[in-house]
Amino acid sequence: MLHNVKDNYIISVKDHVSQFEEKSFRKLASNDFKSWPSPREETWRLSRLGVLSRKEITPITPNFKKQISSVSKFKGSKIIRFVDGALREDLSSKLPPGSSLNILGEEDSLRCFHKFKDSNLKDHPSTNVSFSCTPSIVKLTIEKDVKIRDLFEIIYEGGDDDTSVHPALYIELKDNSSITTIERFNHLSSLIMPLQLVELKKNASINSLKIFNDNQQSYNLSANCTFLSEKSNYNSFSLIKGGLFTRSETHAYLKGENCNLNLNGVYLSSKNQHHDLTTAIYHDVPNCTSKQIVRGVLGGKSTGVFQGKVRVAPDAQKTDGQQMSRAILLSENAIANAKPELEIYADDVICAHGATVGEIDDDQLFYLKSRGISEKKAKQILITAFLKDIINESVEESIQNYVFEEAELALSEIISKEI
Repeated sequence: MLHNVKDNYIISVKDHVSQFEEKSFRKLASNDFKSWPSPREETWRLSRLGVLSRKEITPITPNFKKQISSVSKFKGSKIIRFVDGALREDLSSKLPPGSSLNILGEEDSLRCFHKFKDSNLKDHPSTNVSFSCTPSIVKLTIEKDVKIRDLFEIIYEGGDDDTSVHPALYIELKDNSSITTIERFNHLSSLIMPLQLVELKKNASINSLKIFNDNQQSYNLSANCTFLSEKSNYNSFSLIKGGLFTRSETHAYLKGENCNLNLNGVYLSSKNQHHDLTTAIYHDVPNCTSKQIVRGVLGGKSTGVFQGKVRVAPDAQKTDGQQMSRAILLSENAIANAKPELEIYADDVICAHGATVGEIDDDQLFYLKSRGISEKKAKQILITAFLKDIINESVEESIQNYVFEEAELALSEIISKEI
């Protein structure tokens, strides 16, 4: 239930969609945006958005002539670029055979909207606001039996102060297809509300890496809704290091037997940053596996949140669902919250969860310093080791070095402020 609060942004969204017809999916979505989530709602208790009701923000009008200076991080990758929330085909690559990129029309956009509204993300603010304000819903399709060898680099950037951006991407992998994607969020806007719908058909597979590195004063409220069919595989890893407030929320529905899901992530937080990894996994059929491993490193007055829910339906026997969250505090003012949750209605399952919060081991730190290693370098060695196993396990080998480099840049800044 959303509480009723009048604020300028709600008015701005209503004004933005006033140009569309009453039956448009944008109008339908805007009708359900009445306020920001209340802290009385359990899933938002640890990540409060009340400050947004006091900000002067308006949905951006994309500038299709805006020039972008960022470049690809990977030689030979295929780039899909969103600027100001809109697909820029002129700044994107030609895709390989068996893959296609299309802007959905009204009818297909409405179907996409209803898939979100039929899920438990139906009241997420990004669901209602971004379906209202997105320039268009973009669909990436990988055809049946196509194994894409090229790396797909999806870049989200642009935006301006006091604006919100609303990229919307629908990824469909047909039977026996596969792809590896890297998504980079590098916005300048005050508010970023990305939407993503992923559908994996029988025996389809996706390796997904997401790097959140938006403006240090921005809010990013990412919402992902994923559906897995029989024998499909979804391997996702998120690295959150930018933004003032970043919440990456994924809801995954395991609809076919023998599918596998990994939703892993790392948040690296400093100063007053608030980073939140929230997941909800719904095991609806037997013989499926899911794993959630999260690591956090926090300095300054930052806050980290992991909320992970696994729901096992009565018919979902032989389910294997695992959760583990670990966080290291580098400052006495930093806070790490973990809220793992198991909701099990079947009796023949293997499900477990755990959470730990602590500091760097003093004995290990003393040992490294006694070998002539500086305190800053010693801490970086220990924290890198803390992150190494999850990165090696979660990220495709060819891009692991890139992830370590991105993580070490953030770690160096966090550690330098705590010495």
